[in-house]
Order: sequence, then structure tokens, then C-alpha cells
Amino acid sequence: MPLKISILALCIGVLTPTLAFATTPDDVLGTWKTGIGEQPAPDGGTAYLQVTTVFTETAQDLIFEIFADEALQMPLFKYHSSGPWDPQGASAEIPGAMEVNMTNDFSRVEIFVDAPEIWEALNMADCPLEIGVAVEVADCVNGPPFIVSDCLDMDLVMVDQDGQRLRYGGGDVNRCEVRPTEMSADAYFKVE
Repeated sequence: MPLKISILALCIGVLTPTLAFATTPDDVLGTWKTGIGEQPAPDGGTAYLQVTTVFTETAQDLIFEIFADEALQMPLFKYHSSGPWDPQGASAEIPGAMEVNMTNDFSRVEIFVDAPEIWEALNMADCPLEIGVAVEVADCVNGPPFIVSDCLDMDLVMVDQDGQRLRYGGGDVNRCEVRPTEMSADAYFKVE
């Protein structure tokens, strides 16, 4: 009898850490930001990107802010999408990750400078952009980096590092057709 109890205790001990660290809907709630990343600008210079994601109980927002300076004082433009998210439970592929389905209610771009060459390089030349006005771009963006779709976006989220780091699914997959099977190296850190 002691041998059976020891084996059972060992099995429970091995499974418990996996179950204890599974991401839950409550884990993702809040505001998360990336570090400041350098991006090549269409004019050959450098632009600076910071991405924010916000999860509430009913919606998920994704905000890309691009600046001309590393101090983030000279904004070029902001992309903001938002819509409902629906947790689907623990991922069968990635221990600790949670499957989520998301959709966009809107995808807007707000520009802060008159730079037609930048908007053309970002495939937004067909959008009715106006300085200081957030414009819906779902019907006018014609390529990357903002591929706006109205499909159900199947993704993964994982919160780790004692609840301070969030990552989405990674890999080059069409999330309208298949859920990722790996996590992205890009990380968001909790700010609220």
C-alpha cells in the first residue's frame, strides 16, 4: 500500500505545477505594454514603436503607437483595434497558455503628421487620413503591416513571470483558419 500512495503522490506532484500555472481569464485582465522597439522608417530613418493591449471582461484592445523619437514625444500615428474576446480554455498544445477567440468591432488609424510617403509605405494611401482624426481603415488598408480582417481570430495568450508578462501566439499562421501552436517571443508587461 505505501508504494501505491507514493506513486500517486508523485503523479499529483508532477501534474500540479502544470495545472497551477495555466492562464485564466482573470490573469489577462488589465493593461500591458511592450518595451520601445526600433523600426525602420520609410525614409531610411528610425521610428519607435510601443504596443499596448488592454483586456477587460468583455473587450480586448490592441494599440500600436509609432513615434519619431525614442522619448516618445513626437507621435507619427496610432493604430487602434478593439472587439470582444472569448476564452476557450487551456491550450492542448502549449502548457500554461489559454486559447482565445477575438473579433474586431473597429480598426482605426489616427495620424499626427502629414507624411503621405509613410502612409503609402504602410499600405494606407487609399484611406481618408486626416491629422488628429481617428479613421476606420477596415475597408481601405490594402496590405501589411495592418491586415484588417473581419474573421474570428483564433489565438493563444499566456501570462507568466508571476503574472507580470503576457504573450500572444506566435508563428506565421493565418489565425482566421488555424490557431497558433507556439508562443511569440514578443512580450507585454503589466502596467495596470
